[in-house]
Amino acid sequence: MSYRNIGASSLTLLAMVVSMALVSSLSAATKAKKKTPKVKPAPKLCLGAIDPFDQGTQKTGFFTIAGKDGELTSDEFYTASEKEMSTKTFLRSFDTFRAMKAFDKDKNSTIDWVEAAAYRADLRKRVLAEFDANKDSRLKGPEREAANRALAAGKFSKLRGMAGRQEAFMKKYDKDGDGKLSDEERKAIGEGYRKRAIEKYDKNGDGKLSDEERKAMRRGRGGAWQAATERWRMQHFDLDADGVLSEAEEADQKEFQGQFVTMGKKMDVKFNDLNGDGKVSREERQSIGREWAKSAIPMMALAATYMDADGDGTVSPAERDGFGKKIQTGMIKWMEDFGNEFDSDKNGRLDKKERTAFVAGIEKNFTARVDRFDADKDGRLSPPETIEMIKGFAKEIDITPSEAKMKALKEGDIRKPDKKTDRKQQ
Repeated sequence: MSYRNIGASSLTLLAMVVSMALVSSLSAATKAKKKTPKVKPAPKLCLGAIDPFDQGTQKTGFFTIAGKDGELTSDEFYTASEKEMSTKTFLRSFDTFRAMKAFDKDKNSTIDWVEAAAYRADLRKRVLAEFDANKDSRLKGPEREAANRALAAGKFSKLRGMAGRQEAFMKKYDKDGDGKLSDEERKAIGEGYRKRAIEKYDKNGDGKLSDEERKAMRRGRGGAWQAATERWRMQHFDLDADGVLSEAEEADQKEFQGQFVTMGKKMDVKFNDLNGDGKVSREERQSIGREWAKSAIPMMALAATYMDADGDGTVSPAERDGFGKKIQTGMIKWMEDFGNEFDSDKNGRLDKKERTAFVAGIEKNFTARVDRFDADKDGRLSPPETIEMIKGFAKEIDITPSEAKMKALKEGDIRKPDKKTDRKQQ
């Protein structure tokens, strides 16, 4: 929890409920059985594409979907991705066109075989680097099983989209070309960030950032939410209203932050301690993660349903940005309204006693929501139960799908996402 984001931290539990993308954060409210479920074998995603690598099959599969010109377009990619994938095809479930475009050397927005082969080679290299424990350039037994699970979970899909940017970043800062960053090179990166920050926010031109200029920088980076949390912070802790927190005021804020840390740990144990031993083990978190992995598609579909403002079946960058701003606006209003309920003397500021009541109120509010949506009354929320809680809270802060999407939602189409749309978002 960030020291400066105390306003945001005051709503951490509820903010994670409304955010359609934070599946991992919502796993704290996941229902899981007391016994560890039997683990199913991971899909054979490595076979043919990673290790063992079958270049002939991969090349034939590529030209099958790339057409006569041998150039794979985005439309050809999405058409092929909607068909059944197997070890005899080029595309796998972890592939995205955006990731391949990082290897589009001629910048023509299509992928030829040479570029596709470079993409595959890069992926193979990264998977082997992480899972080839004995460094024999092969994946066997547990190594391959772990790699299959990582690919199925989308771990390398997330990294692939950044491949081009990572390459450019290293080219810029890795001056000696050894493939890693030395202390001096890291220092140069930090100096570069510092220089750009000063150029942008040093309004008085003294070559450094004052407290006010640093505040402006934080506001610029965090948008409306950061500005609101900074305002909340000063409102409730800057007792002498001089615009700067004194040592004593900073101590009050830190104590308040500690209350949320304590509450967070308590809630973590409450929802994730599956065997009742008072702590959350790595195995328990993995079990919960597997439970949530099964609901990844419904969650993505739910997010797209709310983001797709015009109901045309696709989510544009503008719609995604607009959705984020709407969440910020709704959460800011909710935060201010909820906080006002604990301002017993109505002086516009929460004192120490009122802040303690506020923390307890957050915990009570969240617990009540869990109880309300815990359909089977087992004390935890399953992924479907959590999705219902998300929808309920979203409605509270005036976030609803478009009319067209509302109809689809009521008819149950939320569990049948548009694969083409989902892949475009990756």
